[in-house]
Amino acid sequence: HILKKIHTKELEKTTTIFKMEKSNINFVLLANHICVSSKTLNFNSEIDEIPVESETKMVFCVGNASRNVLKIQFTMTTQIDKFTIRVSPEVVMLKKKFACEFSIYLTPKCTCQINNKICIVSKNLKTNVENTNEILMIGVTSQSTRIDYDELIEESKLGEGSFGVVYKGKYRGNAVAIKKMKQSGENTTLNNDKNDEEFEKEVAMLDKFRCEYIVHFYGAVLIPSKMCLVTEFAQHGCLSNVMKKFKKCDIQQKMKIKMMIDITYGISYLHNNGILHRDIKPDNVLVFSFDHNNKVNAKLTDFGSSRNINMLMTNMTFTKGVGSPIYMAPEILKREKYKKSADVFSLAITMYECFTWTNAYPKEYFKFPWTIAEFVIKGLRLPKPDEMSQGVYNIIVGCWDNEPKKRSLTENILDKLETIYKST
Repeated sequence: HILKKIHTKELEKTTTIFKMEKSNINFVLLANHICVSSKTLNFNSEIDEIPVESETKMVFCVGNASRNVLKIQFTMTTQIDKFTIRVSPEVVMLKKKFACEFSIYLTPKCTCQINNKICIVSKNLKTNVENTNEILMIGVTSQSTRIDYDELIEESKLGEGSFGVVYKGKYRGNAVAIKKMKQSGENTTLNNDKNDEEFEKEVAMLDKFRCEYIVHFYGAVLIPSKMCLVTEFAQHGCLSNVMKKFKKCDIQQKMKIKMMIDITYGISYLHNNGILHRDIKPDNVLVFSFDHNNKVNAKLTDFGSSRNINMLMTNMTFTKGVGSPIYMAPEILKREKYKKSADVFSLAITMYECFTWTNAYPKEYFKFPWTIAEFVIKGLRLPKPDEMSQGVYNIIVGCWDNEPKKRSLTENILDKLETIYKST
């Protein structure tokens, strides 16, 4: 009993209950003898935009116009996953003609427009009858990289990978690629939590990138069952698709050099920011244009994902095409420590494929993935094809040295590629 009294006293300290007639609030009478300070909870009444992922407080008063004591509390009409709401105090007993000041705290989980109903539940303590009144809650949040999944329009499936499915779609009028994450049903909760954590880290990193040679990141949906990444859509798809779709002679050598310059700029940006790409290959080079008048023709995508490298390392048997060793530096194949120079090695193989317009390792000589791994670990490299200029081949050779420290730096690669580009 004493504890209950102390708790009641504590609540009274933090709860504002007042006589309605003594306040200057123009109360609006609702059904069931409930009065409110406003029929609508407008979270933009004092601020233009509600911040995402932080709490915004709004004060709302509820009064008792009945003759009996009413127990008042708030509930949401439906389950919401775009924001959280908390109300303080949670429950109040109101005598007749008294009102209480409630603090309503809203935390949006993503950029969205809020248009939901919140219920005021009132229970008459004399008759035990419970009634509800609905109040409209509205608000517009600030723009952020946390996207509202209801604003994404899926149009067509572009492809599928071990991570999930990629769709072409629209987001706020922009053509986008929507990369939906596979929900690993067979995994444990712990594993799922770890994946979610990895995904959130990836999103936080993508959010920091501001580089025209890296695919533009619009944002992500982080609601567990709807997780996806939203990036700009590349008209021509990835370089490996372009290589399948167009003949070698269809794309000028000058454009091939330009695309390699662009992605080297992208790698350079990542390295200058202390980030390894870890998965450079034609699949991760997106082609936007073949016009030399455009400043950027190709961009890097799918970077820094530690999930990619972890998956490659756990699938070192190279089964089902997962974790193909084609673009991997020898130090990665040997499971040694690797640095930025591992990306430079992958760039070498990507350049080799782009300039020859074919697979680096022909099937007739390299029947199995592990034969490629053995070839690379031994320090062996691909020969210069007849149609490749010595200048281009020399750049590639400088990038795939067996000794990571001896590989070219991105600045040197750019200098050499740009010299060849100007003279082509």
